[in-house]
Amino acid sequence: MPARRLYFTNRWIDVTAIGGLSIATFVALSLLDTSEVRGSIMSAAFYGMWLCNWPHFSATSYRLYSSRANIAQFPVTALVVPVLLLAGVIWSMAEPAVVAPYLVKLFLLWSPYHFSGQTYGITLVYARRAGVQFERFEKKAMAAFIFSTFIYQTARFESATGLVSYFDIQYPALGLPPQFVMATEYWMYGTGAALLIALARKSLADGRMIHPMVLLPAVTQVFWFVLGANVALYYEFVPFFHSLQYLLIAWAMQLSETQQRLRVSPSRAYAVGESGRWGVINLLGGMVLFWALPRLLANASGMPLSTVEGIAIAGVQIHHFFVDGVIWKLRDARVSAPLMASLADVTGSRALAKSPA
Repeated sequence: MPARRLYFTNRWIDVTAIGGLSIATFVALSLLDTSEVRGSIMSAAFYGMWLCNWPHFSATSYRLYSSRANIAQFPVTALVVPVLLLAGVIWSMAEPAVVAPYLVKLFLLWSPYHFSGQTYGITLVYARRAGVQFERFEKKAMAAFIFSTFIYQTARFESATGLVSYFDIQYPALGLPPQFVMATEYWMYGTGAALLIALARKSLADGRMIHPMVLLPAVTQVFWFVLGANVALYYEFVPFFHSLQYLLIAWAMQLSETQQRLRVSPSRAYAVGESGRWGVINLLGGMVLFWALPRLLANASGMPLSTVEGIAIAGVQIHHFFVDGVIWKLRDARVSAPLMASLADVTGSRALAKSPA
């Protein structure tokens, strides 16, 4: 196994991708009069969707379906779930006013939960890379706080009443009472306090402070789901930030796994070539999933594209949630071992290898 290094690439790239850009964007949008630059901001979010959001979904599918071993290991997720979701998409298209709202509602409720799961997983990855061994209480406190931010955000959004639109699909808000929203807020504060106590106890027991990189994913999620809800247009970028995190980890995993499988010697040429191949595949894959597929379904059905887009995108994202839930199990050595590698291991670069832990 490669020597443990804190960063997948280096301090600046990892910090930027995992949370630095999220926080900097929050600060920038807080200071800007967004009404004057709304068009530019929305254009940036649009291009980010093509270049980052869509490829991150493709990267998940590529990781599962490019490996026969993965398909054999997860046959239900790889073979049965897509058929069921396709049936759900077709049924939703047949009953856009009856079935489609439930498909969209499932996707919208599951999405922030999925974001929270990734945040927790990345936290554990960087903890291992930093040599931090979280005990059971510390893990539970971290997970409770991370997921509480999603619960609080969802409760606030679902306190509305009536119908909400997603593309051309109308779905009902849950109309949660204010008391429930307040309870989730207090729960978030309570889990945050428990986490601070757990981290302080851990630092004292280890005789050193926990590296900030380990805590950055959780702090970033606070900006996504709590602070960012009060900043105009910030939420347009949250899926981009989530996807950027994912692509950094998935890219590093792809380089390490492929190098080991093909027994390629460390070199910059290999890293550049494999990165380019993987990047092009997922850029095109994202376009197929989110641009071509809805148009194909709309042309075949004669339905309005805006309605079909909402249904198809919900189906693709739910499939992504299922796949991510099985292919990133950190308890599996086939997953955790490659996640300890760094770009320095892939390229053989000593300069990149200097990474404080």
